[in-house]
Amino acid sequence: MIENKMTDNFELKAKTWDNPIQIKRTSNFVEQLCYGIFLYKEDNIAEVGCGTGLVGLQLSKLVNKIYMIDNSPSMLNVLREKINESNINNVEIIEGELENSNLNNLSGVISFMTLHHIEDISSFIDKVKEKLKDNGFLAIGDIVKEDGSFHSDVKVPHSGFDVEELSKTLEEKGFTILRKSIYDSMEKNNKDYPLFIIIAQK
Repeated sequence: MIENKMTDNFELKAKTWDNPIQIKRTSNFVEQLCYGIFLYKEDNIAEVGCGTGLVGLQLSKLVNKIYMIDNSPSMLNVLREKINESNINNVEIIEGELENSNLNNLSGVISFMTLHHIEDISSFIDKVKEKLKDNGFLAIGDIVKEDGSFHSDVKVPHSGFDVEELSKTLEEKGFTILRKSIYDSMEKNNKDYPLFIIIAQK
């Protein structure tokens, strides 16, 4: 499909993505996620913008199946190598977008540092809601609204998010906010950028 032929913006970054800083950052998010929601062995979940799997592979041990979705072939190639090396058998890789998949009745959808790359947030939330089962969750981890310096080298649709505004949008679309907090920060360009987590239930 056309959307899968777009430029792979992470081609040069994929091989060095799994560095100690990224591993710690994603582990902190997973800790916050597990603090805010229960995951069960019968759950089928999806991660949007999974990259090399630093978040999803940690969660794969806790659930029945995880669909790991990304539109960067190079990042997914690294993920495939890790899955093969570890003999993980409950991960399915989907190259493309959640919106174009045939997934449904999911227990949860996870997005870490991906939402600010998505143009139409309202449409994305609608699509997630369609694919969740009743009481399913959407967990978002991302940067708090900033001055645009975080992605000074590349244009992205959003310079982070106002946590209250994003929470209100989720509520307006029928979600219940289970948890929202600023839990961490990351340093880039000699600045600290706060990170938030929102867990919302359908």
